[in-house]
Amino acid sequence: MKAAALAYGHPHLHAGIGLRRIVPFMECRCGRDLRLVFQREGEALVFHLCGTHDEIRVFLKNER
Repeated sequence: MKAAALAYGHPHLHAGIGLRRIVPFMECRCGRDLRLVFQREGEALVFHLCGTHDEIRVFLKNER
């Protein structure tokens, strides 16, 4: 979460953690097999899930 927060808003750092937008969320790598899903709410980053690719896919499907 700390790496995501530091990279957020700094495009040159995004590649290192694989930060990408999946509207209305953001996703980044958290190690080899895990990913974090979060979104910006005001001045805060709210983290919703740390999970595998399949867990993230299910979460995103249910949130849309």
